[in-house]
Amino acid sequence: MAPFLVATTLALLLNSQVWSGEGKSGAKAGRPATHFSFQKTGSLIRRPAGMPKPGPYYPALLSMKELKRFPHDYALYFSTDHDRGKGGIWLYVCNGSPTVAANWKSYDRAVAEGQFDYLPRKPARNPIFADTIQGRQTETPHVNIINGTVFMSYHNCGAGHAQSTLLATSPDGVNFARLHGKADSVILDYDPKKAVGNGHTGYFRWRVNPFPGLPSKYVGYSLHGGGDDFHSALWTSGDAVNWRKLTVFDAIEGYAVAETNRIVRRHGIDPNSITSLGGGEYVVIGSVGNRSSGGRPRVLELYEIFLAGDGRTLTRRSRKILANGPPGSDDEEELGAPVSILIGDTWHLIYVGTRDRARVNTIMGASGRFDPTAPKSEKLRP
Repeated sequence: MAPFLVATTLALLLNSQVWSGEGKSGAKAGRPATHFSFQKTGSLIRRPAGMPKPGPYYPALLSMKELKRFPHDYALYFSTDHDRGKGGIWLYVCNGSPTVAANWKSYDRAVAEGQFDYLPRKPARNPIFADTIQGRQTETPHVNIINGTVFMSYHNCGAGHAQSTLLATSPDGVNFARLHGKADSVILDYDPKKAVGNGHTGYFRWRVNPFPGLPSKYVGYSLHGGGDDFHSALWTSGDAVNWRKLTVFDAIEGYAVAETNRIVRRHGIDPNSITSLGGGEYVVIGSVGNRSSGGRPRVLELYEIFLAGDGRTLTRRSRKILANGPPGSDDEEELGAPVSILIGDTWHLIYVGTRDRARVNTIMGASGRFDPTAPKSEKLRP
């Protein structure tokens, strides 16, 4: 596609791997140009049978070692993409490296092979969860384990003021129930008459708080109004149930990024990747792209983004770490919804690639390393 010509050319020249974007602070001989450096491992999961087009969306990767009876090393939860029906959350499971396609299998296959026979009650097949009690279109899951219970946030159209984030929990990673049963289970909401945006608080990702400047146990980033006039928000919580909105971020083209038409999307941050650089600075993997929605031409790539210890302030110019693939590849248009996990000294990254004007989604992988000694990018002016 024409809008991707520049990005695609760069990707081809650099073998679709690592790009610094910082002429003054590029790599010295033998040193990487970025802290995070990745090699793409290819497509992992295409659209499962029975899932509506365009296919898998917004993956959430979770180590299952805290659930002793769970029969696999890792679980991947993902949803439909703007389904006009009820949506739903799909589950795939993996033993071994999560960035090797052959290691993944569907929950359906695992059930057929008897691997979940220890559960007397369980979903018969994917999707394993869809909330039709409070709204519809269950999408954008994120998961964490707290004291042996899997907490899964997700959003529904028609929940809360508009399209709010809710919470479900599971003792086993398979059987999920809404936080308050048939009662209101919304955890992120706001009145669009009193704040910017249309009330959409989906795309929420959260974790144990790593930032010393935020006095809370958990921290997360969400959308704050959808469409082209989107914003993002920072939330904190003491229990992962009751959340307080601290900051709403504007979407500003060209701020903290080299390209004048790109936006750092705070709700596109992978919280698992937040890493301290010392001196009160942090670096995180996130998505950066143009302002687009629906089927309009778009570009979305992965960058390392620099934050202060307050979790809010951008401190340095962001640097591209994974670019769009060549024409015809599964990620020729977008690399979005990154989620990572550190295994030993290797970072495993999973993201959604798109092509054909966002009509085909594929879950894809990359693996790499982190180098704290990489040169710093340009500091932003106060």
